[in-house]
Amino acid sequence: MTMRSLISGVIATWALAGGMLLLVIVLATAVNAAGFTADMIAGLWGGDVPGLSGYEDGVTMLIGVAALAMFPYCQLHSGHAAVDIFMDRAPARVRRGVAILSGLLVTALALTMAVMLVFGTLETRSDNVETAVLGWPVWIFMPTAVLSCLLWAVAALMETFGPEARHA
Repeated sequence: MTMRSLISGVIATWALAGGMLLLVIVLATAVNAAGFTADMIAGLWGGDVPGLSGYEDGVTMLIGVAALAMFPYCQLHSGHAAVDIFMDRAPARVRRGVAILSGLLVTALALTMAVMLVFGTLETRSDNVETAVLGWPVWIFMPTAVLSCLLWAVAALMETFGPEARHA
């Protein structure tokens, strides 16, 4: 197994984990929405059906983890936004130059985000920041964002300079 295929597998597995978290969020949202509907119906007869306690806390923490887990996979498979309409008629050397420049900029952005998230994690932990209802420590969710950003930077480099890179 090559290093490239190993990294690609890690990125794919990370994206699948993010997708599973999104599924959990969707299911929790469906249950919560059903609870609101049941509460409205029960209210007609003086009853009460509570929503999921801490729903907002869970969704707020998990959505950031889940969404950012998708970025490396999208980058590796060119699933990111591109402005091809302007580049289609450009000479091959210009297209390749723009691809390299944009790949390096995305790498720099992802690495900068990773560094800032490390500092944010340390600060959030030292400040003992917790979610409002469930009291979960917020910093526990942040290292996953750091890992996502590092994988995103690696994916950008692999896409930019790997064998599948567009040498148009």
